[in-house]
Amino acid sequence: MSRPVVSVRGFDSIRTASGVLAEHGFTAAPVVDDDGVLIGIVTEADLIRETITHDPRSRVRDVRTGTPPTLVSQIMTKKVRAAAPDTDCTDIAETMLKHDLRTVPVVQNGIVVGIVTRRDLIRGLARDDAVIRSDILRNLGRCGGFEQWPVSVRDGAVMITDPVDDPHAREVARAVALATEGTRQVTVTKPRPPT
Repeated sequence: MSRPVVSVRGFDSIRTASGVLAEHGFTAAPVVDDDGVLIGIVTEADLIRETITHDPRSRVRDVRTGTPPTLVSQIMTKKVRAAAPDTDCTDIAETMLKHDLRTVPVVQNGIVVGIVTRRDLIRGLARDDAVIRSDILRNLGRCGGFEQWPVSVRDGAVMITDPVDDPHAREVARAVALATEGTRQVTVTKPRPPT
């Protein structure tokens, strides 16, 4: 996820929200209250749908009447699909695809602590195999006892060989590898029997 999160408030003007999205190159921003609690999300689509009006001289379309919205709270999407910090990236990707979302805020106790974008997910897929391998080796080293475990990575697919035939350690190695950004799949094999 990306942190820190750039957010807007419900009482911010539409112009302010538009400036935030344009300045940072975002497609959406969480809307939070004074305590940082998620109350909505404002997207490029919300801004375009509600604020770009037709030329009143045009006879092609009906022109809106009434007061146009000016505040984020008037145009934001209130029903937000959010994730917890420990949500699996696969679940977030499925949510994005199923509901045609570009961003999913990450909340803990209602407070926005991060945001996951499609770009974040793509960045993980594009990580170099050598970097993924290095991260896995470093994280396995923190667990202790994995110094002799061979690790290879090809196109994000990780292959780890257990030299001691320890089922519990294989599960730890699998979990560490799966938690590493850019890993697409993990295979942990038992040692080959002597010939």
